[in-house]
Amino acid sequence: MKNKNLNDVINKLTNDKNNAVSIVFNNAKLNDRGILSNYIFTIKDNYADTNVACRASSLFLKTFKPQYKATALKLLEEAGAACVARTNLDEFGLAGSGEHSAYGLIKNPLNAQYLVGGSSSGAAATFYDEIDFAIGSDTGDSVRKPASNIGQIGFKPSYGAISRYGLFAYASSLDTVAYFTHNIEDLIKISSVLYKKDFQNDMTSIDLSFDYNDIKEIKPLKIAYLNCFDKLSPSVAFAYKKLLEKLKKENIELIEIQEDEKLFNSIDVIYKVISFSEASSNLANLTGVAFGQRKEEKDWTETFIKTRSQYLGKMVKSRLILGSLFLENENQIKYFVKAKKLRRILANHFTKIHESADLFIYPASNDIASKINETPKYQSYLDFILTYANLVGNPSLTMKLGVDKETLMPFNIAVDTKIYHDTKLFAHSLYLKKILEDINE
Repeated sequence: MKNKNLNDVINKLTNDKNNAVSIVFNNAKLNDRGILSNYIFTIKDNYADTNVACRASSLFLKTFKPQYKATALKLLEEAGAACVARTNLDEFGLAGSGEHSAYGLIKNPLNAQYLVGGSSSGAAATFYDEIDFAIGSDTGDSVRKPASNIGQIGFKPSYGAISRYGLFAYASSLDTVAYFTHNIEDLIKISSVLYKKDFQNDMTSIDLSFDYNDIKEIKPLKIAYLNCFDKLSPSVAFAYKKLLEKLKKENIELIEIQEDEKLFNSIDVIYKVISFSEASSNLANLTGVAFGQRKEEKDWTETFIKTRSQYLGKMVKSRLILGSLFLENENQIKYFVKAKKLRRILANHFTKIHESADLFIYPASNDIASKINETPKYQSYLDFILTYANLVGNPSLTMKLGVDKETLMPFNIAVDTKIYHDTKLFAHSLYLKKILEDINE
């Protein structure tokens, strides 16, 4: 581990002017015992911690202090890692830009003219060199897309690999504990700590546990790649082509995957119908009765309406309204059930791709991060393609592919494997990182 001054990190977080930090733990101490001894991390402010203000960047939870600790946080602390701060996000994790925290816009730390992305925006914006990893959550692309916007590694596991107990629910069939790291080695070590079955608290939890010492670099024999060059900015297209040429020289068989634009364009619609519907159910407990802020009125109905109207942001309210609409009796078959059927078609399509090769790769986005208040020049299904992995449930990571020469802003490549083949993804990523380092020299 590199030497680090914890006080310097705490001071840096305390002086953050980017609306990215919710709480700094000034009394945090490095631990010299455990697998993650001397590791420093931040955690997104939508994980429960005992007697700690956990606001999820919502005015509704301004005074909320849970009486329990998230499993992921508990495992990390038991392994020796020190949490130094809680980071802001798009309210309740329901957006993907960093513009929808109740505590202000979170800008890209590399260039304040650009968005950092979200919903794990605060985690990405404060992912300093001195911080070893940052815990976020990924329901659509909420870690992997911001990771691309800052040129770091962003990872979401197979659904069920890490307990979601204590992670505030957005869309229960899509939510995953996810994280940013600076290198693949740390990603593997952190995953070995978090991959623990937790049937007592999370019935979707499965046993994918492993020993990080057992993960060795493996060269993939076959890599499937998406032919989408006409959708990419010149910088991304150039770097993507360069990567494929390098892989071919390494005698790796490349399998071209042709676009199915009709299916790929459906990803965003399927995600929105399912996630908004699940959110409207999961967040129905935001009434001000059992917890959270409350706006007192003459009766419970009026109190409920005024409380949600005053303390929930516009973005959250719009998504909950849509989710409720999708779940109306007369609309369930038309929207929700149809979206679930299309989700199965999508899963079958991508599973066939995963089964055809060791890895499936594609650009994490059309271009670099979007400028604030500007319409992106390049728009296509690549804006939301990362979301397919949440709908399918397979492990997915993004790692730096290149840098735009004009703006000096980075962009990532996405690397996926079949669901529950997480250790295979880790092993092949150790190989792929060397390839990417070579082409970026």
